[in-house]
Amino acid sequence: MPVPALLSMPRLLPPRLRRPGLLLLALLPWMASSCQAPEFYERQNLALAVMRLEPPPGAAHFRSKVFQATEGAAGGIGAGAGGGCGCY
Repeated sequence: MPVPALLSMPRLLPPRLRRPGLLLLALLPWMASSCQAPEFYERQNLALAVMRLEPPPGAAHFRSKVFQATEGAAGGIGAGAGGGCGCY
């Protein structure tokens, strides 16, 4: 008989023990897993540019320049009012 069926039978476990038993059964795979360091062949996937939390500095600067060029009438970031051409 499967374990969940055993836990749901009213005669085997009283109601006050059934819910913690199901919770323990649900958390068992999580508790059985462990935090291990990745193997050398798994690290290549973690080093991809997609896995970085922040964009590369060049991309951030480029986005800033595009924002400054499109917001030329407002002056952009840290500059006076410009024509919106994106020149330095």
